[in-house]
Amino acid sequence: MRHSGPGRRARYCSPACRTRAYRTRSAPTPAADRNAIRERLGWLDARVDMPTLRALVSKLSPAQLVEVRRHLDAVGRAWEAVAEAAPGALRGPAPAVDDGAQLALTPPTAATVTAPPVTESDRAVWPASPPRKPVPAPSTAVRKVIGGLTPTTEQAAVIDACRSGDNAVITAGAGTGKTSTLRMAATLMKGRGLYVAFNRAIAADARRAFPKTVQCSTAHSLAFRAVGHAYKHRLDGPRLPARDVAARLGIDSGLALGDGVLVDPTQLARLTMETVDRYCRTADEQIGPQHAPDVHGVEDQAHAFLAGRLAEWATAAWADLRDVDGKLRFAHDHYLKMWALSRPDLRADYVLFDEAQDADPLIASVLLAQSCQLIAVGDECQAIYGWRGAVDTIAQWPAKYRLALTQSWRFGQLIADEANKWLAVLDARLRLTGNPGLRSSVGPVERPRAILCRTNAEALRQAMIALDAGLKPGLVGGATAIRRMAEAAQALQAGKGTDHPELFMFKSWGEVQQYVRDDAGGRDLAVFVRLVDEHGPEDLITAAYRLADERTAPLVISTAHKAKGREWDTVTIADDFREPPCDKDGFRQPVRRDEAMLAYVSVSRAKARLDRGSLDWIDQPTSGRVRQWSRDRDDEW
Repeated sequence: MRHSGPGRRARYCSPACRTRAYRTRSAPTPAADRNAIRERLGWLDARVDMPTLRALVSKLSPAQLVEVRRHLDAVGRAWEAVAEAAPGALRGPAPAVDDGAQLALTPPTAATVTAPPVTESDRAVWPASPPRKPVPAPSTAVRKVIGGLTPTTEQAAVIDACRSGDNAVITAGAGTGKTSTLRMAATLMKGRGLYVAFNRAIAADARRAFPKTVQCSTAHSLAFRAVGHAYKHRLDGPRLPARDVAARLGIDSGLALGDGVLVDPTQLARLTMETVDRYCRTADEQIGPQHAPDVHGVEDQAHAFLAGRLAEWATAAWADLRDVDGKLRFAHDHYLKMWALSRPDLRADYVLFDEAQDADPLIASVLLAQSCQLIAVGDECQAIYGWRGAVDTIAQWPAKYRLALTQSWRFGQLIADEANKWLAVLDARLRLTGNPGLRSSVGPVERPRAILCRTNAEALRQAMIALDAGLKPGLVGGATAIRRMAEAAQALQAGKGTDHPELFMFKSWGEVQQYVRDDAGGRDLAVFVRLVDEHGPEDLITAAYRLADERTAPLVISTAHKAKGREWDTVTIADDFREPPCDKDGFRQPVRRDEAMLAYVSVSRAKARLDRGSLDWIDQPTSGRVRQWSRDRDDEW
């Protein structure tokens, strides 16, 4: 570049301009960069597929060539130092390949699915930043300290995939540090990011850890700012008795379902509001019979009739809920649904979606409708909330990159091996590697820090055992659900009936006992019925009130569902995890998929010692297959 003016100014307008000109003049050409890179690649291990690596160099942009050459020069200087210290220990560099040579390369196939375009932008979180500048491709990952952490090879690959600008799915096994990995990636990513978590505590922790360019929030928080604030006065409204809900919806008489079964208006009102709640967890625009809940003890034909009527009343209830001056009790899921129906534009450059396997169709539909980069992180083998509407977003997420984090930092190899047994049963590609710095064991544990149960009823049984032993255990999630179930049993024993959603169809405790004994659908209530028969509902209610706060309790008791996301030094698995029954030929039937996922979640909560309890049958010969299982309600009882 030349400029007008006498003397030196005839060539350069300033010293800085002169320096830039000299650097440009002395900079290697792209062809020279390619030859230098191929020469440096000659120092690499012979096990590397060198023809493919050299061919990939032909695909790099000039900016990427400069970056790759810079790092390979450093590698080359290191090997030269080794060769000087130990002559003959290393083979010489491979000859450079002329840049003009034609190299055939079949690139790996990776399906890229484009998210649906956004049709409305009336619900903006913030203005989008300008388009991002190109970032290095994943093949140019740099291992360095990021935010005080040094990424592993797996984490570096994830970080580079995040920086590529393309959609990515990250399968993160138990204890593999997914949040730390996302934080490192966000530190290097350009533009404005949005981190979406499922609860406020996780979002608050992320807010303290992530860079300021990333907004950390729950979906409910986003929806509240856009829609929910207009209904804030209704969130604090009084609870309406079921009879008042029935009156407002015009449910003035019971509904006969045959065989002498009559559902009274108050129960119909409760089922109607549950239908609305189920609708709010879907991506459906209209309420229909498919949103009606299952009811114990109702035949299929009668249930279809009931579902149709519930859909009609639920539609009327939804109209009331959408009215800012409506009278029905307004909940957080209601404004979340309204927000999703508005097709919001999140106006972010990228979205980091944590625990994606637990997403319900509603939240998944909002994120998939965005036009920005989407990064879903989770573990499809921990998708244990299907009973409440969650879908396996990990498997369905459109992505160019699908990577995994397999190095667990929570436990040692012995517990990792135990978790891997269940991953094998699930036919998962993921396998965990234990933390080499931790010692772990699998075997009997005399005084565990936590006991994990399959059902609430077993959790109550374990709590009563601990109370009898002089301990004061804590129950994760509290004892409210257990106490209410026991109070319902007490009412049925007195012949008064109950409004409990699990038992309201029964007129007496004897009907519940018969249902559990004769109907396969009642198996999930068997442990609870046995506890009531053995101890009486009064003792169960008393035990529920005697439980301690889990944060200070010497022993924590939890269901597997509530234990997800937690960890304890020593864990014992309770006795209510079911071994699959054998068929008529004596072979064990395939493991239900949801049961295998619960087992995987349970054994991976332990950090130091694990007592497998009723899951020790995994070492017996089995087909290793799982069968799919569809259910509308979790059999936690």
